[in-house]
Formats: sequence, structure tokens, C-alpha cells
Amino acid sequence: VVIENTVKGIKIQFPTDFDYSKINGKVSFYRPSSQKLDFEINISLSSPHLLIPKSNLAGGLWDISIHWNYQGKEYINKQSFNL
Repeated sequence: VVIENTVKGIKIQFPTDFDYSKINGKVSFYRPSSQKLDFEINISLSSPHLLIPKSNLAGGLWDISIHWNYQGKEYINKQSFNL
């Protein structure tokens, strides 16, 4: 999984050799400075990537955790980024 800070928002790119329609799980956004801004998104893909618009994210430091599975195998990806 590649997590990328783009002009439009945070792009989460899943492996292209996986059938994206069989990927599910959740993405958790944690704001260390303000718990009130924390939120989760269920993964439901119509393409091999998920885009979280910048309008949904306040500027500053974010920790992202992706808990997902594909064909019965569990995966966890974590990354911090600054907007």
C-alpha cells in the first residue's frame, strides 16, 4: 500500500495485482493534537485507490492506520504525514 499526499487529498493506492473489489477494511485517521478530529472510513473501492479529500482534513500532523484484508489475509499499514 502506498499512501500519498496529493493536491486533491490523501491517496491510498492498493496493490494493482489485487482485485480491488475484494479488498475491504477500514482507514483510521488520528490527530495527535485533537482527538475530536479523529475519524474512520470503511474501505469500499471502485478503483485500486481510495482518495480522502483535503477538505475532510485539517492542516497539521495526522497518523493514518489502514486495517484491510484480501482473500482472508489481514494487512495493517501505518504512516504519519503533515498537511
